[in-house]
Amino acid sequence: MSSKERELQLAQFAKEIQHVFREYRVGVKADSFALVSTDGGAPQNTFRVCLLEDVWLTIHLNASVDRAFEIQILKAEADPKPASASMTKAALYEVRPHIQAPFESMDGLLNSVSAEYRARFQERLCHKLEKVA
Repeated sequence: MSSKERELQLAQFAKEIQHVFREYRVGVKADSFALVSTDGGAPQNTFRVCLLEDVWLTIHLNASVDRAFEIQILKAEADPKPASASMTKAALYEVRPHIQAPFESMDGLLNSVSAEYRARFQERLCHKLEKVA
């Protein structure tokens, strides 16, 4: 891959990660999104986010052969000062089987690993449906 192609790929990753940050901020701890940077400080296609259950995920965004993005959890760790130790422990238990598993979307990832995300999503959906009815 040429340096120009790599620059273009990094720009696509940055755009997709910004989209993820905007779209899914309601399903994670406020202000918890952070890009993981290389030794030189340049952003790469990996970021960290804290689930509502106080579990920090290191997530890798990868372009597949068909140019679609694939999302993968690289690591999960408990927040050092969780609001509820039992909730965090349960969430870690739920996350661990999904480490290194590919996801097609951030929604799919969060639905698979976060009971709080699922509850908030259902609550928001019910609220919207009540407005329509």
